[in-house]
Amino acid sequence: MWTVLLHGARTSLGIAAACTLLAIVAGFLTGVVCGYFRWVDAIVMRVIDGLMSFPNIILVMSLVGVLGRGVGPVLFGLTVVLVPPIARVVRAAALTARSAPMVESARALGARDSWILFRYVAPESVSVLIVQATMGFAATVLSIAALSFLGIGLPPDVPSWGASLSAAQQYAAVAWWIGVFPGAAILLTVLGLILLGDGLRDAMDPRARRLAELARSSKSSARSSRRTRTAVRSDEKDG
Repeated sequence: MWTVLLHGARTSLGIAAACTLLAIVAGFLTGVVCGYFRWVDAIVMRVIDGLMSFPNIILVMSLVGVLGRGVGPVLFGLTVVLVPPIARVVRAAALTARSAPMVESARALGARDSWILFRYVAPESVSVLIVQATMGFAATVLSIAALSFLGIGLPPDVPSWGASLSAAQQYAAVAWWIGVFPGAAILLTVLGLILLGDGLRDAMDPRARRLAELARSSKSSARSSRRTRTAVRSDEKDG
């Protein structure tokens, strides 16, 4: 069981990492270009809206069904699914950076669009990628497990957590551990990635950090006021 978990982790995490890396590169370039050039945005974002209108698992199943089973088709299908949300988030950051005074000043001085993109717009849009990467990583791990569980993703000779869950169905009454440990591995991995993404978002977003500090200060003030009221009541009773 330990060997199955280790080999399944190598398969699931390796494919998820590769898909996330490829999707970050493609989504970042697409989002930056669409956020800066309005005519590109009008064309490309309509295609992205069309891709996002399909449920992720249905789109991946369709691509895998057309391309065939194997690591390559699964890698391609999951990458295509991850690119649209990353591109939309980066596009929003690029639109904000495009209207910044520094970009308008550089454009007024006659700077080229390529120089403005790589000097101002792209660096301002990088910060949103870290959170998107962790969330996309978690979603990809779940998608790989779902495809392997349904038997339409990876070949049977490739070990994965989803394939272990699928095989555990017929042995659930006599060997419960075959399904429990792969399920726990998926749960802990996805939960850890989601918590990591939330922590990074709070650490990198000044507004969220200020709100968290205000919430902590309000809780501490509420506790101190309760202590004060309790002390006053006890003094009144003693008096």
